[in-house]
Amino acid sequence: MGINNNFKFECVHCGHCCTDLNTLVNTTYIDVLRIKNGLNLTIDEVLEILGFYVFDQAPSEKEIDRMVVPPIQTERGMAFTGLKKRLNGKCFFYDEAKERCSIYSFRPGFCRTFPFTFTIQKGKDKKTSEINIFYTDKGIQYCRGISEEYPTINLEQWIKLGRKVIQDLSKNNQLIKKWNNSVKNKQIIPSARNFIMTIFNLE
Repeated sequence: MGINNNFKFECVHCGHCCTDLNTLVNTTYIDVLRIKNGLNLTIDEVLEILGFYVFDQAPSEKEIDRMVVPPIQTERGMAFTGLKKRLNGKCFFYDEAKERCSIYSFRPGFCRTFPFTFTIQKGKDKKTSEINIFYTDKGIQYCRGISEEYPTINLEQWIKLGRKVIQDLSKNNQLIKKWNNSVKNKQIIPSARNFIMTIFNLE
C-alpha cells in the first residue's frame, strides 16, 4: 500500500507489538539518548535495558546493506542493538499490570511509527524526495488498530514522523559506520560499554 491509499488506524493499546515473541525493537543512538534522558540512566543502567543481539553467523556485506539498522562490532562479534526482552518474550518496558508501555512518551522511533514503515522516493530532479508510507507485514499480521472501523490517519502528521525517523536512521547509520571503521583501524576497543559511552559523549 502506497502513499495514495487511505490508511485506517487507531492505536487501541492491545499490546501485541510489545509482547510478540518474535519482535525485536531496534534502537538508534537517538532512541538510546531519549530513553537515557527520560529515565535519567547511567551507562550501567542503559546496558541493563539494551540488548546487543549477536548474529549466529556473521552477516555478509550484502545482508548488512539491506538492514534498516546495521550491526556494530562488539566484544562478542557483530551485533545489533535493541530493547531487551523479558524471559516471557515481552518488551522490558511493557507494564503488564497497566497493559501499557512504561516509557511511552520517549519510546523508540520504531514503536512510534508502528504499524507503518516508510521509504524515500527521490524526485526526477534528484533534489526533492517524497516519503511513501506502508503498513508493515507485522502490523497487518497482528495489529488490532488496523481496521476499516477506525478513522483515516492524518497522513501529513505520519509523513512528518516518517521523515524524522528516516533522518534519525541516517544519522545513526553514519555513527555505526564510523564506529565499525574505528574498530577496524584499531582506534577503539569494540565493547558494548564503549559504544554506549560513545553515544553518551555525543551530547
